[in-house]
Amino acid sequence: MQILESIILILTLLIVANIISHYFVSIPPSLIQIAAGILAAVFMKVQISVDTEWFMLAFIAPILFNDGNRFPKRELWKLRGPILGNAVILVIVSTVVGGMIVKLLIPSLTWSVAFTLVAVLSPTDPIAVQSIAKKAHIPDKLLHLISGESLINDASGLICFKYGVAATVTGVFSLKSATMDFFYISIMGALAGAIMIWIFNGIRLYLINQGVDDSILHAIIQIIIPFIIYYIAEDVFSVSGVVAVVIAGIMNISSSRTVSAFSPEIRLVTSRTWDLVVYVLNGIVFVLLGIEIPFAMTKLVHNDNISTFGAIGLSFIIWIMLVVIRFIWSYIYTTFAKNGDDDFILFSKERFDYCLMSGISGVRGAVTMVGVLSIPLTISGGAAFPSRTLVLFIASTVIIFSLVGATLLIPILTKSSAPVAYRGNSFNDDNVEIDDEAEDTEVVDTQIELDQYQANKFVLEKTIDKLKDENEENENIVYSTVIAEYLYNIHNLSISSDYPAPISKKRVKNKKDAELWDICFNCELEAIEELYSEEEISEDAYNSAVKKITKYKKEIVRHRYSQSVEFFLNYFRRTYRSIRKIIRTSFIKREEVIQFDQDAMKISIAGAQRALAKLHELDKNEHGDVADNLVYVFQRHYEDRLDLLQGKHKHRSPEFNSERISVEIQALSYQRAYVQDLLEQGKISKSTANELRQNINYSEEVINVDLD
Repeated sequence: MQILESIILILTLLIVANIISHYFVSIPPSLIQIAAGILAAVFMKVQISVDTEWFMLAFIAPILFNDGNRFPKRELWKLRGPILGNAVILVIVSTVVGGMIVKLLIPSLTWSVAFTLVAVLSPTDPIAVQSIAKKAHIPDKLLHLISGESLINDASGLICFKYGVAATVTGVFSLKSATMDFFYISIMGALAGAIMIWIFNGIRLYLINQGVDDSILHAIIQIIIPFIIYYIAEDVFSVSGVVAVVIAGIMNISSSRTVSAFSPEIRLVTSRTWDLVVYVLNGIVFVLLGIEIPFAMTKLVHNDNISTFGAIGLSFIIWIMLVVIRFIWSYIYTTFAKNGDDDFILFSKERFDYCLMSGISGVRGAVTMVGVLSIPLTISGGAAFPSRTLVLFIASTVIIFSLVGATLLIPILTKSSAPVAYRGNSFNDDNVEIDDEAEDTEVVDTQIELDQYQANKFVLEKTIDKLKDENEENENIVYSTVIAEYLYNIHNLSISSDYPAPISKKRVKNKKDAELWDICFNCELEAIEELYSEEEISEDAYNSAVKKITKYKKEIVRHRYSQSVEFFLNYFRRTYRSIRKIIRTSFIKREEVIQFDQDAMKISIAGAQRALAKLHELDKNEHGDVADNLVYVFQRHYEDRLDLLQGKHKHRSPEFNSERISVEIQALSYQRAYVQDLLEQGKISKSTANELRQNINYSEEVINVDLD
């Protein structure tokens, strides 16, 4: 009963604090949550003790998994060098140098406690900077660097913290053993996280393949994944659960190509559920921080070695120390990384400002608080953990100083007045206006009430007609792309109303699909033979391309296994190809890789051009055995491939995405209008109309989620 009362109280404080934060937007919500906890501790005499193991599991696992899942993978890979430098080397340097300085500042602390304190202060919270990125003139590279760094330094910082706590509790520390253990539990933790998320991804995709598309079920599976991975990594394999959940989050299904296997409803419910979980967990952490501060202050008042005001002063000095260490590291790194031997510039004002901003933006947040609250109360033998209240107070105060410092100084450095937010407190651009008014349309001339499938097909067809009317010249690739997506849906509706998916070599629905794929593959093979006969491609590239297309042709014509076996075989093949590609690019000479890729691009372009010419010929001759819409879908497939390969693909440009979102939103408004017409004319029931509108709303929310 006491646990339940504590949870209700903390959630109530969190709600009240967040309501207040909406009226004081210039104050970070995290500071208001801390204040709420302080007031509860002072006036309500609230004290909450936490268990180390469950606290790390309940807070660290979901927070870090969510951070890894949402971080843009391309930027993470591009900045892998500086990210690893900041996240590993800087953390170790900060722990060693900072621990020595803290020991000098506070002689009463043992060496292990001093290192523990600095280690737990190492993880940074990037959301403070990300939240003002749109209004502040912070360099994109710095934003991505801080974000990527936070993923890894959360892991490395907490591992160092774990060793510091263990040394304090047991009184034993070996640098050699700690170093070997550090690399072992980190590498094996990463491997364990990668394998487990690969299994979970396969299970989720298999459930979709089997038609299990319950959005609540998939959201629950997604939520429990980090807890299971963290628990198995720590308790079963005795490796770093922190590293495991970070790697799992990075490798979790999040790419646009794979996410498309999930319906808009599943993606929406899962995304909003994660928002709720992270929002609550981060709020609870800062409320608990506020509750602990008065307790720590009370202990310090009766401490003869140090006063409360002295501890506050030390906290400020330690925060400045962390900023300076980070600044010096960033300046040295950027100096030697940016300058060549022939053009060495020691001082640059631009670089100075950049590194100063980097130092200040390394704010401490939820992960630091989770770590410091998990410090055990006792050590071996039953004695109290030395200076626990002092460490808790200093860490808490440094967090507050870093929050306030970022709030005040970042806008000054960037000449911006944007508010600052932290993990779990985001600013969403959901103010997209949608026009529900559309032209009156003539509906089907029938007195029979349409079921959901018939009505959905009719609405999609009318929407396509409307979009085609707006794209009369058929020259706007944005309209063509959106039309192709609608045709995908209609094509799959006609085959299976509960399993929509775009065309795929691995997902042939009927004879018409197989016939068109066979025609297109034959064209690609002809193009490959022509290139090879003219000696424009290497023998290795020729053999690889022919083998791949031949395999596709066999799989389309003949399926030797059950649907489940076929799914898992394909899943293993995709994984194998991904691993092989990584190994090939890592160990083969760069010149050979470049040549092979160039030949592969020639093959893809020539094959797409030959197949596209054949498809236009079929369309022109009104091929009677193939549906017109299906030919159009295949044309768009090869046109998109050509645009991508020839550098004309605009799908990833901000301009293309912006225009595409506008067209998609307008198309949704057309759908709403057609559904309303069907309902008013008695062609569909209210329940059918509500189902169709709900699907439209889900699609619209997915667009808004992508915008966020």
